[in-house]
Amino acid sequence: MIGPKDLLNIALKIESTGYSYYKNLAEKTEGETKALFERLAEQERDHSRRFKEILDKYEQDLNPSDEVLGYLESLAEISIFPKLEDTPPDDLREAVRRAIEVEKDSIVFYSEILGFVPEKEPIQLIIDEEKKHLRDLLRLDV
Repeated sequence: MIGPKDLLNIALKIESTGYSYYKNLAEKTEGETKALFERLAEQERDHSRRFKEILDKYEQDLNPSDEVLGYLESLAEISIFPKLEDTPPDDLREAVRRAIEVEKDSIVFYSEILGFVPEKEPIQLIIDEEKKHLRDLLRLDV
């Protein structure tokens, strides 16, 4: 049975995979696009660090229902990870499209986690940054 600790570990995996994805995109691009992907990669790494801190702090205090836990696990396994492989597609337009979908799904996933932590600010800050990632990706002209 998946538990709250597992949800935070999934969040860590999402951010780690996102870091690799954006880092690889940065290596394939130049100029402002490269700078954007490098910035997104570093922010994903920072999100991983923050989720680790949350996991360490609140591991025992999270109590979502089994139904919610199952939904979130399915969201991550079906919607997020298949789209966000470590190696992005060679077609930049397709790579950005996948990143946009993952950012949207991550916002949903993290919004659900928000309901289970006593101190909401760290998760809300990550959600706000993911929304900014989404806006930045939507502005890309590829």
